[in-house]
Formats: sequence, structure tokens, C-alpha cells
Amino acid sequence: MSFMRRFLLPLAVALASGMCPCPVQAQKNVFLLERASQRASASLFSARLLQETSFLRSFSVQAAAASRVLGGKPAGVLSPMRVDISRAALRKSLQQKINVFPNKNKIDAVIFDLDGTLLDSLSAWDNSGVNFLRSRGIEPPPGLQEKLVKMSLMDGARYIKNTYGFAEPAEELLRQTLQPICARYYRDIQPKPGIVQAVHFLRAQGVKLCVATASDRKLTEAALKRLGLLDAFDFIITCDEAGAGKQSPAVYEEALKKLGTSKERTLVVEDALYALRTAQKAGFITAAAADAHSAADQVNLFKEADYYILSFSEVEFK
Repeated sequence: MSFMRRFLLPLAVALASGMCPCPVQAQKNVFLLERASQRASASLFSARLLQETSFLRSFSVQAAAASRVLGGKPAGVLSPMRVDISRAALRKSLQQKINVFPNKNKIDAVIFDLDGTLLDSLSAWDNSGVNFLRSRGIEPPPGLQEKLVKMSLMDGARYIKNTYGFAEPAEELLRQTLQPICARYYRDIQPKPGIVQAVHFLRAQGVKLCVATASDRKLTEAALKRLGLLDAFDFIITCDEAGAGKQSPAVYEEALKKLGTSKERTLVVEDALYALRTAQKAGFITAAAADAHSAADQVNLFKEADYYILSFSEVEFK
């Protein structure tokens, strides 16, 4: 139940009550969705289901439950995005946004994030910077890992060096930090469900594909090659090569130059809210790829992205 309340319920509540001009009806919708969630949780949240599909399939069922609730008698106006949209229009907008991916008719290129979007790899990076400092006898302050995640790898290493006064060059600090992570990329990290088929489908359509990642190039290439995905992409560009983390649009702009496409027909796919916002502010079309590591951001990812992908194994190209 704790996971459901952390992710599924907030999104359902957002669908039911976000910006609703009728408080009584909004409260009623929230109650109905909570009750639907609780009924669904007993059968959906088995250990095997969580192990095999994380939260994605469970949320797909929850979204269907929410749709059934919203499909009742008309009463008030509901939308997480606007206050002037009818129930029918809301249902249509959800059908056009959730697990929908644009095809060659709408886009010429896709810029994919790596970790959490193409690869189920974020667990390999959990507390990497924090663990490195602890291995050197330093207790890091709260929030340090969250700060490092938004930097390029080299910027993070420089920050650690300058903040804590290490004698080694930043390159050596980065090497030491990556050492326990490397084996995962070379041996066991897997693609997100359905991503291999989705990538090859887009490639077959003639859509240009690239990877824009804050991760290390060698690790990126090793994992994608092992999974048979490396040749599907036109190129890889890292934040270190672009000179900035994804709080800056530099890596997306550099990718766009190499792709030779227009922003209006270039899609950026991200699992991190801050990165998606960067791409969107820069003028790209965006798709949010749901991942359990960013569960707290799913409501905002759903609201702000042009497309919202619960699972590439369920996606429709249209």
C-alpha cells in the first residue's frame, strides 16, 4: 500500500481533482479513485508482479480503474491540465497521451536518455557519490546525491574534489567512483521492457535515433552493444562531451546539430523531471518514460510531457 500511495494514488488524485472548479465533485472523485485503488491493490500488488514488471503494469490497471470512475454520470469538469475541458475530452486526451509514441508521420528523430529510459540501470547509480565519500571516511551532507545526479560526471567529480579538498585529479576520483558500477553495465543491466522492439521499429521506419546521456561513454557503449542496441543508434553524445549536465540544454542542442532535424520534429525521451523540463523549455517535443526511481515526480511528468510512456511493451505508435 505504501508504494501505491506514493505513486499511483497521487496521479489518480491529480486526474480527479487537479484544477477542478467544483470542490465538492473533486472531493467525491478523489474518494472514488482512492476506493478503486484500494480494491485493486489486493490483487495487483503481489510480490511476483512487482518483481517482473515493477510498478508499470500495476499502474496501467490503475489507470483503467480511474478511467472507469471518470466514465460515470457527467458532473463538473475534470482535468489535470485545464479547467475548461469536458469529461469526454479528458478521456480522449488521456488516450492520446498515455503509452502513445509518435511515428514517422510526426517526428524525424528521437533523442533517448539512457539510464531509466532505455536501460533499467538507475539502481547501479544509487548513492554512488555518497558511497565514494563514505569509503574515504567522509559523511556527506543530506541532498548531495540529488545535486550530483543533475551534473555531468566530470562536473560532479570536480565538485567533489573542490568541496572536499582531494589531492587526486577529478579524473581519478571519477574512475574510483565508477569502478563498482562498471561490472553492472558489462554484465547484467537489462533494457526497459519493450524498448528493444520499440527502438528497432522506429529505426525501420527511418526515424533517426541517438542517445544523450549523463553516463560514461564506455559504459553506455558496452551495455548497448551487449544488448544488441548499439547499431540502432546513429550516435551517442554524453553530457561531459557537451560540457554541461541536463540542467542545460547543451547536450540536446549538440544532438540536434548532428541529427540535422528541426526541433518541431525531434522528440526527447527522459525519465527525470528536471531533464524533461530542460528539453521542453528549449523547444523540443517531449515524452516521459515512467520509472520507479522517479515515482515522486510522476504526476508532474504526466502533466508536463507531450507523451507519457508507462511501458514501451504497451506503447502504440501513431
